[in-house]
Amino acid sequence: MASPRKKRSAASRPSQSTPAPAAASSRSPQAGMDVYDKVVWYCLHALVILVPVAMSNLTFLGIGGGLPLSYDQFDIAKVFVMRAVTLIALAAWGWKMLMSGGRIRRTKVDWVIVAFLAWVLITTLVSISPATAFWGKYRRFEGLLSFINYAAVFFLVVQTVDRPSRIRSLARSLFIGGVLVALYGVLQAVGIDPIRWGSLPFEVNRSFSTYGNPDLLGGYLMFPLPVAVGLWLTEEDNVWRLVYGAGFVVLLACWITAFVRGAWIGGAVAMLLLGAGAVFLYRRKELTLKLADGVSGVLVVLFGGAFVYRSLRSANAVMNVAARLKSIFQFGEGSAKTRFEIWQAAWGAIKARPVTGWGADTFRLVFPKFKPLAYTRDAGYLSVADNVHDYPLQLASGIGILGLALLYVGVFGSVLVLSMLDIVRKASGPTRYLLFAFWAGAVGYITHLFFGLSVTGSTVLLWFCFGILLSPSATSRDVKAPAWGSIATVVVLSAAAFGLVYNVLYVVADNHYLRARVSQSGDARVNEVKAALALNPWNDMYKAELGLAYQDLMVSWLQQAQQAGNDQQRMQQAAEQARQAFRDSETALKGAIAFVPTEYDNYVFLTNLYNQAGAYFDRRYFDDSIELAQRAIDNVEPYGPAIRFQQGLSYQYKGDDAKAIRALEAAAAQDPAYGDPRLLLAQIYQRKGDPKTAKSWYEAVLKLGGASYQTQQAQQGLSAIESSLNATATPVKK
Repeated sequence: MASPRKKRSAASRPSQSTPAPAAASSRSPQAGMDVYDKVVWYCLHALVILVPVAMSNLTFLGIGGGLPLSYDQFDIAKVFVMRAVTLIALAAWGWKMLMSGGRIRRTKVDWVIVAFLAWVLITTLVSISPATAFWGKYRRFEGLLSFINYAAVFFLVVQTVDRPSRIRSLARSLFIGGVLVALYGVLQAVGIDPIRWGSLPFEVNRSFSTYGNPDLLGGYLMFPLPVAVGLWLTEEDNVWRLVYGAGFVVLLACWITAFVRGAWIGGAVAMLLLGAGAVFLYRRKELTLKLADGVSGVLVVLFGGAFVYRSLRSANAVMNVAARLKSIFQFGEGSAKTRFEIWQAAWGAIKARPVTGWGADTFRLVFPKFKPLAYTRDAGYLSVADNVHDYPLQLASGIGILGLALLYVGVFGSVLVLSMLDIVRKASGPTRYLLFAFWAGAVGYITHLFFGLSVTGSTVLLWFCFGILLSPSATSRDVKAPAWGSIATVVVLSAAAFGLVYNVLYVVADNHYLRARVSQSGDARVNEVKAALALNPWNDMYKAELGLAYQDLMVSWLQQAQQAGNDQQRMQQAAEQARQAFRDSETALKGAIAFVPTEYDNYVFLTNLYNQAGAYFDRRYFDDSIELAQRAIDNVEPYGPAIRFQQGLSYQYKGDDAKAIRALEAAAAQDPAYGDPRLLLAQIYQRKGDPKTAKSWYEAVLKLGGASYQTQQAQQGLSAIESSLNATATPVKK
């Protein structure tokens, strides 16, 4: 967006870009700031410290009454902080510009960013789920709103960072936030964690810190890890130099103990770049080594070596550095195998809608339609990929190939090339290497994204780094406050206030959802979900939860009806309440399907509800279950064992064993580890008088070693079959 240079008077001439004059370099970061500038400045510091450390599980502080503050304990908290500080900073900047005028700084990629956002808006409007494409998928949140937030952070950094001292100050805050996150991760790695997390979906003693997942933590570390080196090798004060070196040791230990291969690759790329840059600048005498560096170097070797040696003794392949590195090249097994299968699904989605994509962050909604059968077999019927684990494929499937090109070539490529030219040609002294550290961090994170996940709590820092990298070459021009500035200021402040209030309500809604999931039952649970939906009607998971809450209420009333005994009035009242709860559940689940027609889980929920209604109320509901299941198979997920199990259950209830067997055998074939269809097949064959086939299915259930109810019923079935066979084989004594 940089405009052609024009001759101006000295009073109106824009301030020139890097290199900054020596006087400006030595000035305090806050020198020349008015109150509005300081608000923006403090918000930027808050962004890089508070977003990474934000999480809603504060039970170790006695907050929340034993519960987190939200069901999503990590991403929603980071999004909350990110949006809050961005809104406050934008309001302060807008207030100043509209009321008093000031200076606007522009970069060469501004119009590319605007074009990218415009394209994402178009893809949102034509998305299969505009609400998801705007807000982002729950627990990911990378929709249009987050892309706007990223661009706003980039803009604010460019407006604020106009001298080396400010670059260094923000780098220090990024370092502080990184060390806090990494220190908690290292404590987890050695078995110290003040927070009770319950069952973890990954190996115990892997660092996950405030990100809730090692993969997400590993991606975040791409930023503070190289910036710590940049601060360390450019610091004049020996004490601070040692502090930065020690902080790098903590970050390095956390990077290792997260055991994330994509982050290892990205981090290695960043470290190699930093090492090459350090050697180059050392030879040019722009960097010097000090005694404190030797101490820090020894700490790096000792602590880094200790964590590596500790891991090498682990029998767990994930927790063993050598085995983990080896697995990078083992493409046909483990998570690497399913990763390729997810990529295959993403490629299918891209080919189906190559221009506009399906909408930002909608991959979970299209994955079931395009996933290969091999994924169901390898990952299991419960696994649904809500992220491609490859950012270019994620973007191409969401916002189309043009959107991918605009972001990766237009924004990422332009920023990296332009900033590197500035670093080489214009920057000098310590600032050159510190800028190069930000550059290496951006490259490391982008490299990591080829194998990992993009979440708002990390990717916002990529755009923050972009702002840092382009700020030295930004051009400036002075603008006067418009005549309508007062009215516009009221509008801007009102919009910011509305955004801040809704930002709070967004989290409050998730608190209601949490209570509905873990601490409430009956009508209280229904009311909690309704409260969540009243505050946030755009979350499809809340809509589905309302249906499930009513379904549980239906089951509760049915149990009361059964317990009524001879009290006919009480039984009839309970039965009518159960029927009403069923109708409410059906309405809610149909609403969820109408809101997001491609969310596979909702079809499973509704077919299950129909099967229960068919068993208790009216057998015609079995037909509804069969029809809905077939609709899901044809249009939503062709390789969905759970929906086929529900369909088989419906056929079995209707007495059509032949069709039930076909549906159940298909479910069993799609997922070799799915016990329910195998158990039902055994029971059908046993009832049909085919004990040999029933016995083989019961044995298959026991071999899986699944849920306790499956094992118990399989053992009982086998015992009955064996008793029957023994009775038949034993001759009758005369």
